[in-house]
Amino acid sequence: MDIKERLRNISSKSKKGRSTLLKNKIFSGITLDLSRNFISSDVFMKMKSLLTVNKFLEKRKKLFTNKLISKTESQKVSFIHYRNSQIYDKAIEKMSKFYLQIKENKIKSFNGNKIDTIIHIGIGGSILGPKFLSEALENFKRNDFVTYFISSGDTDEIADLIKKIDVERTLFIFASKSFKTDETMRIKLFIDNYLEKNLSDQADYIHKNQFIAISSNKQLCKSLNFLPKNIFTFPKTIPGRFSIATPVTLINMFEIGIENYIKFVKGIRSMDAHFLKAKIESNLPINLALINIWNINCLSKHGNIIVPYSYRLRNISNYIQQIEMESNGKSMTNNFEHTLNMTSPIVFGTSGTECQHSFFQAAHQGTLNVYFDFIYVKKPNTNSNRFLAANVHAQADLLFKGKKKKYLYKSLNGNSPSNLVSLDRISPDRIGKLISLYEHKVFIEGVIWNINSYDQWGVEEGKILAKKNLSKN
Repeated sequence: MDIKERLRNISSKSKKGRSTLLKNKIFSGITLDLSRNFISSDVFMKMKSLLTVNKFLEKRKKLFTNKLISKTESQKVSFIHYRNSQIYDKAIEKMSKFYLQIKENKIKSFNGNKIDTIIHIGIGGSILGPKFLSEALENFKRNDFVTYFISSGDTDEIADLIKKIDVERTLFIFASKSFKTDETMRIKLFIDNYLEKNLSDQADYIHKNQFIAISSNKQLCKSLNFLPKNIFTFPKTIPGRFSIATPVTLINMFEIGIENYIKFVKGIRSMDAHFLKAKIESNLPINLALINIWNINCLSKHGNIIVPYSYRLRNISNYIQQIEMESNGKSMTNNFEHTLNMTSPIVFGTSGTECQHSFFQAAHQGTLNVYFDFIYVKKPNTNSNRFLAANVHAQADLLFKGKKKKYLYKSLNGNSPSNLVSLDRISPDRIGKLISLYEHKVFIEGVIWNINSYDQWGVEEGKILAKKNLSKN
């Protein structure tokens, strides 16, 4: 199906001069403002036909009932079903018990000292979610532990960190779905060697009591001498980039405590239920996905710039970049034919207002063909939030409308639509809802494009070739 042709057909048949701006969509502290888009409400409502023709309702039901299949991997896609199940509840119970054992000093260091430092080691989906969550919920941290995140295959990163910490009092969390990820295993080997060389009398104790594995490959973890009680598992049918609501976020429980962690999970589940049950007209993920389809497939916008106007949300663009581009960066349909449609745009971004002093110039007066997602916080009504909100609306208005000036070199192009996503506050449940919103948006896009959003063979082939190149050296 040529979506661009279909959208043009819908637009040509719409009622002229009788349309209104798109109304805000609100759900439990999250507001979606799509009014700065080049589409009428009449045309937008007719885009529902894209959902019908691609059997969206049927596929959404399969997603929630654990019956959606990634054909190229011959396995289910389980992340939504898992995080709304008792299996995850039991995993949270195990995480909570372990957290309390460390917090209450029932698991101690070799010399009986309290463990007070935690390092989370992973890459890709095993770290982007936990790291974003850590930054976003800084105000909810209990400060019982100092936490760090390590991802680089360049061991200088872990070497620099080890100089700053007391290794004896450190908990090491290794997160890898396969537990074969090169970068994570290189860091583990570095730490193993460091312990043998510098703390040989404590090495065995640290391995048994302070090495934690989070993986879907329990047997491999056991073969690497992780004790069963220190292995936290999740199903292999959960794509790594969608694993934020699994034990992968154990470190975040250590940061914010059990109660706040559960509030985060409830936030995710709340947006899940909204996506499943709310009518299309008021459904936030559906509306955000449809406007993306319009901007990408009708207006040929090649880039989606994610700009969070909140220091706490400063790296959400990295998180969204992965779930969007690794999921929908595909050119082959589920029928194994080359698609006629543009799929994932280039997703990038960084903190506002900093980026207003860099790449926004190219958006305002250059030749970029992009659209924006502005993410900001409405409350509390502080001086900072008022300042940031003023900048959000100024940038969105200028990007949308442009501005004519006497001297042409001062004129602004306009023609860049924007989606404004606002939170009434930053809290564990609001962050859960925000994450779930973007995950479901990605799913809907994949359904409309008729692609598999859950494999990543391009990523896998890169790893294979790198290993071949390494073996030649």
